Amino acid sequence: MKLGSIFIFGVSLILSTATSVFAQQQVLPVKANQEMLSLLDSTTLKIRNKLYETPDAGDLNIYGFDPGDVPIYTDSAYAYRLQSLESEIPMDYNEFVRPYIDLYTIKRRKLTSKMLSLSTYYFPIFEEILDREGMPQELKYLAVIESALNPNAVSRVGAAGMWQFMRATGRMYGLSHSNAYDERRDVMKATEAAIKYLRNSYRIYGDWLLVIASYNCGPGNVNKAIKRAGNVKNFWVIQKYLPAETRGYVPAFIGAAYAMNYASEHNIYPSTELAIETHTDTVYVDNRYNLRTLATLLDMDIEQIKLMNPALKQGVIPFYQGKIPVTLPYSKAMLLTSMLATPDFKPATDYLLAERKPSPDYILHKVKRGENLSSIARKYRIQANDIKSWNKLSGNKLTTGKQLKIQKRG
Repeated sequence: MKLGSIFIFGVSLILSTATSVFAQQQVLPVKANQEMLSLLDSTTLKIRNKLYETPDAGDLNIYGFDPGDVPIYTDSAYAYRLQSLESEIPMDYNEFVRPYIDLYTIKRRKLTSKMLSLSTYYFPIFEEILDREGMPQELKYLAVIESALNPNAVSRVGAAGMWQFMRATGRMYGLSHSNAYDERRDVMKATEAAIKYLRNSYRIYGDWLLVIASYNCGPGNVNKAIKRAGNVKNFWVIQKYLPAETRGYVPAFIGAAYAMNYASEHNIYPSTELAIETHTDTVYVDNRYNLRTLATLLDMDIEQIKLMNPALKQGVIPFYQGKIPVTLPYSKAMLLTSMLATPDFKPATDYLLAERKPSPDYILHKVKRGENLSSIARKYRIQANDIKSWNKLSGNKLTTGKQLKIQKRG
């Protein structure tokens, strides 16, 4: 079928769907009516998918590899391919980089295949923000070496999310954290924070490899290494003065960039086992809802909603957050939007929680005689300013008997 014919067919299909919707508008129940309205957008997406189909392994296997083939190339081939990326970030090839190319293309081929699949969902998010901020697109590969594109990743020292923010650093860059809601796991917000950190770091060093090193070990360690190397701002010169993990961090970044760009040359293709929805949108909802409620309301698998909303650790929207954006497949987002816009729509029905209970992510502390913000903060090992923020206190004075909300530690 020619391209023009596809579009004519698409327009006809949309018009016929619209006619069906308006013909039934007076007789369908509210939910069914809304489902028909959302079908308009779903039909458009289906047509788009027909025009831009995702290639499978057979299409990507342009070299005719057999299923078990594990290609290995010469150093000159690796160096040439890295230089061909024409990145603003120097993609140097040396004896430090080669082991990480081998890691992603030989030893951990299944992980690379999985990340290729996940990248179809996450990389467009990263690229849009990087492009808006005028930053090198290749910085997206930092999330590959930080978390293997896993927004639920947690390190042994407590760094969380796809970009692996420690709690204190996340707070510095506007990422809140509680037992129920962790913005370090929110893909959009954490990406914004990571890019802000990288931009600030580049203003200091003016060298992207040093910026990448500082993302791993902090500017303090990079500054010490520069000083020990005679104030030379070059990663490969200061490498031996950096912490052991950071010495391999930049080579790992370059190895990951190579693997994600030249996977087909190594007979590695996106995994077909991951069912991740690439066409999504967000809808703002409040704490009358939780993820199980939305799953029932939208006829979805709750695990799919959890996968798309990793920041909601307990599947509930905390009482103190107000409305927050919930990511859903595009057609489901349109359906929920139309439901919320319906004047007669009441969330407290059979499929929603009629009874609203206090969120389990805080405890109540009753102020005793002689206590103040500092003493209460010490007791719970938190900051006094946090108590003021959680309880919307304008000053430091407390009244005996007052109940304060104290967030549980995650």
